[in-house]
Amino acid sequence: MTVDRAWARRTAATHLNGAAQGVKGDGGIVIVVGGSQAYGAPPYLAGLGALRAGAHRVYVLAPHGPAAMAAGLEMHLLPNPGPELQLSSVKDLLPLSGHLSDQLARTGAAGQLVWLIGPGLGGHPAARSVLEALAEARAAESRPAVVIDGSLGGGESGIDFIAALNAQILLLNRVEAASLTDSCPLAERGPGARIEDLTTLAARAAVPAVTAKGEVDVVVAPETVYRVPAGHPSLAKSSSGDVLAGVAAGLLAQRVPSAQAAALACYLVGTTGRRLAARTGPGWLPSELLDALPHPVRTVHGSVLRRLARHQITRPIQGGLHRW
Repeated sequence: MTVDRAWARRTAATHLNGAAQGVKGDGGIVIVVGGSQAYGAPPYLAGLGALRAGAHRVYVLAPHGPAAMAAGLEMHLLPNPGPELQLSSVKDLLPLSGHLSDQLARTGAAGQLVWLIGPGLGGHPAARSVLEALAEARAAESRPAVVIDGSLGGGESGIDFIAALNAQILLLNRVEAASLTDSCPLAERGPGARIEDLTTLAARAAVPAVTAKGEVDVVVAPETVYRVPAGHPSLAKSSSGDVLAGVAAGLLAQRVPSAQAAALACYLVGTTGRRLAARTGPGWLPSELLDALPHPVRTVHGSVLRRLARHQITRPIQGGLHRW
C-alpha cells in the first residue's frame, strides 16, 4: 500500500479523534530512554518530536547536558546521576511508569503510556547492561507500549533484546537493518533490506511493525506492507531519525495502531523534510525539522480539527479540566 496525503488524512480521521475531546492525557505520555555522552541530543529531539505529534506529556531518562538544558522547559527530565545513563535510574523507571499508567486509567484519558527506547543509546559504553536492565523492567511492567529506535547492537543479541522488550514498532536505518537481516550489503547503494527479510525479522522479534528507512520508507506489518515515498535525500542526515522515532511514539501514545503510526510518522517527517529542502536546500537543521512539523500535522488533522471546532461551539465540555 502506498502512503499519500489522502491515506494520511483518512488515518488521522479514523484514529486521532480521542485527542479532540480535551481531557488531559488523551494525547498519551511518552518516556524516552537513551542518550550517552557521545550522543547527547537524540533523546531530547525524540521527545520534542513526540510533542509535535500530539503527545500530552514527555519524560526523558538520559544523561543531562546542553541538550537537556535546551529542552528542559518542554518536557520532564528524570534524575540520572552521572555522565552516562545509570542502571539505578533505569530501575527507578518502574514506579514512575506504573504511576503514570494508573493515572491515565483513573482519569479516563484516551491516550496510553509509551516507552521510546534507543535514541542515542548506541554511544553508551555499557549499552548492553542498560538493555538488560530495560528488559527486566519490561518483564515487570507490561502495560506501556514500546517503540525501539535502532538495532540494539544488531545480530542475534539485538533480536533477542527487541523480542524481550515486546516492542510494537521497530525503526531502522539502512545500517541497522543490515545488522539485523544481512540483506542489504552496505557497499551497495540499493533499495535496502528486502521485504521478505524484514518480514522474517518481524516474526522472529515479534514486532507488529518493522520500519526500514530509505529512499522509500517501508513499514512491514503482518497483513500489509506500507510504502512511503514522501521523503527527501536530505533526511539521511543525523537526527532526522530521532525526530521520526519521537513522532511515531507520539502517535502510538494516541492509540494509533502500530503499523499506521509508523507509516503516518514516516509520511509526516518525510513531507516536512521535502518542504524544508525545497525552501532552504539540504543544509536545514534538526531544530528546523521540528519547527516545520506542525504544517504537515495540521494538514492531516484537518477533519479532526473541524470536528473539534464544531464540538466546542455546540457542546460545552463538561466536568472542567483534569488536574494531575
